[in-house]
Amino acid sequence: MKRSFRTIRVREVMTTSPVTVRPEDSLQRALDLLDKYQVHELPVVEHSGRLVGIATRGDLKLLTPVYPLFPAQEDIRQALRALKVAEAMTVEPVVIGPEATLLEATKRLFEHGIGSLLVAEGDRLLGLLSVSDILRIVIEQHET
Repeated sequence: MKRSFRTIRVREVMTTSPVTVRPEDSLQRALDLLDKYQVHELPVVEHSGRLVGIATRGDLKLLTPVYPLFPAQEDIRQALRALKVAEAMTVEPVVIGPEATLLEATKRLFEHGIGSLLVAEGDRLLGLLSVSDILRIVIEQHET
């Protein structure tokens, strides 16, 4: 039976263990994780577990050194190791609760023009909901 986006909860669809970084991690580490796990964003979580932001590929690219400033590849790598995630992250990410409906989440994604929402209760990260997660549900519902 097909369920409505009005009844499906975010917790049912979200990615429950997203790859995360810490504010003190280097941009190089964040970029490596984005590439390794083929994701577009990384929740930023302090050692205590407190959610403090999100680092997107776009955020990180804004601070990535460009060729004319650093003609040698090793100089670029060195600069990426020196820059920290805290310098590039979005400090107030768009967040949604796990009990919100998929309809609410989809509206929020659309309103903010973003590709994912951090799922949290208070300052604790529970997961991540992406447009891909939502599209997976749409496809599943239309294949049955």
